[in-house]
Amino acid sequence: MFQHLSIKNKLIAGFATIVAIILFLLILAYNNFAKLSEANGWNRHTLEVLLQTNQVATSVLQIQASTHGYLITGNETLVAPIANEHAIARSHLKRAIELTADNAAQQQRLAQLDTTMTSWMDNAITAQITARRNAGASGAAGGLAARYEATVVAGSSTVATMRQLLGEVEAEENRLLAQRLEDSTALRRTMNLLLTGGGVACVLLAILVSTLLVRAISRPLASLTEASRQIAAGTAGARAEVMSRDELGQVAIEFNRMAQAIEDSQAKELAVSRELRAKVDALLGTVSKAARGDLTGTIDVRGDDAIGRLGEGLAAMFGNLRSLLTNVQRAGIQVTTSATQIAASAREQEATGIEQAQTSVEVLSTTREISANTSQLLRTMEEATEVADYTTTATAEAQDNLKRMDQTMQQMVAATDSIGAKLAALSEKANNITGVLTTITKVADQTNILSLNAAIEAEKAGEAGRGFSVVASEIRRLADQTSVSTWDIEQMLKEMQSAVTASVMGMDKFSEEIRRSVGEARHVAEQLSGMMDQVRKLAPRFDLVLQGMQSQAVGASQISETMMQLSDASQQTVDSLKATSEAVHQLQYAASDLQQSVATFAVNM
Repeated sequence: MFQHLSIKNKLIAGFATIVAIILFLLILAYNNFAKLSEANGWNRHTLEVLLQTNQVATSVLQIQASTHGYLITGNETLVAPIANEHAIARSHLKRAIELTADNAAQQQRLAQLDTTMTSWMDNAITAQITARRNAGASGAAGGLAARYEATVVAGSSTVATMRQLLGEVEAEENRLLAQRLEDSTALRRTMNLLLTGGGVACVLLAILVSTLLVRAISRPLASLTEASRQIAAGTAGARAEVMSRDELGQVAIEFNRMAQAIEDSQAKELAVSRELRAKVDALLGTVSKAARGDLTGTIDVRGDDAIGRLGEGLAAMFGNLRSLLTNVQRAGIQVTTSATQIAASAREQEATGIEQAQTSVEVLSTTREISANTSQLLRTMEEATEVADYTTTATAEAQDNLKRMDQTMQQMVAATDSIGAKLAALSEKANNITGVLTTITKVADQTNILSLNAAIEAEKAGEAGRGFSVVASEIRRLADQTSVSTWDIEQMLKEMQSAVTASVMGMDKFSEEIRRSVGEARHVAEQLSGMMDQVRKLAPRFDLVLQGMQSQAVGASQISETMMQLSDASQQTVDSLKATSEAVHQLQYAASDLQQSVATFAVNM
């Protein structure tokens, strides 16, 4: 039954079976995974309950330690954490009660623990703290323990009860945890077996389906391949085996039909080819003679088929070719004669064009030299014009400078005369000062004589004149200093008089030089004025020459451009003549080749 299915249905059936098994395994794995997730959730739930109970036990232990410390030391800072730890223990206990809502036994134990812890706080812890606080700092720890022995014993028994209840809660949760771990382990083991078995089943099923598909596809393909190889090798009667009713079976049936049709067609083609071969042999004989240059053969093949029409066409072509070759032979002779004449004329024109081009090049070179000389001369004239303008400007500025120099020198002459007069007055003042110094020198000499007489008189007076002797000595010393200073001043005055005298003589010479320079500057100014008039007359003449040179430069440029165009045209003419000559040579070669080629054919004239 599987062999009669189509390839599409075979593939769909095989893969659908594998997909169904995989989906079944996925569903089972999902269920087990959900159970494992639920078991893990319960495990976390149990661990959280154990954590809450441990927190309660820790808070109770902390309350007990703080109370004992306060009873021993009386430190109030140890009392503050007790209420906080009690609140923490109550919150954890409340959370544990909420978590164990599904377990009535645990609810009962936790409720009993809550009641016991509240009673312990009220009857034991609070009572002991109040008694210790009332006893004050003078109370001894041993005395308190003796007085409240019953309270302490009762509190200890209550703590033992709470620990017992916490132990029972933890034992119950540990039992539930162990049971859930066993269930989780069993679920994991079952899931592993399921996945392993399902995987093996999928692999086996995939191998089975693959084997069936390979057999269903490979055998028909092998049969088709073998039949194709036999037909390609030329084996007659080769057929493919039809093994199924699927697509490959249909392909085998159609392949067999195609093989039969090919054999029939080959038989018909063989008969037709034999007939055509006879006609083609006849045509090939005539064509072979034509290929050797013999066009005298005739073609007798006729008919409505392709070879018959080909024979008629070849017969018409040979007739036309004979006429064409006759005309070509006649035209070849005429072409050769004309080409020879055209070649001779082209050579003459080429020589003339080359001479014209050379002449144009020489004229262009000469024109370029004239243009270059004209341009250079034009630049020279422009520079000369600029130099003339600059000379005129510089001369005018120099004339103005000389005028200002003349005025300045006149002022210097006046200033020199004034300085000479002042130096003469200074010399006269110096002579007056010399007279004054002579008088001062005489006074100093007399003062010195008087001081000497005073000293003599003081010596005569003895002790009474000792002070006056000192004054006389100072006066004599002052007179000596005055003489020395007066002599120095006199020497300086003599030097100053000599310098003034030399300055007066130098100023006279300087005044004379300035007057002579003023005369020369005036003469130079007159010469510059005449030169400036001559340069101003040259400027219009330079402008006329410059305009003429510019016109000549423009004309030379136009001539150069015209000659360049003429040279280009001559070069183009020479190139055209060379191309014409080359074409004529090629035409001669072609005519000669044409005559030689046509001469090999034999035609009926």
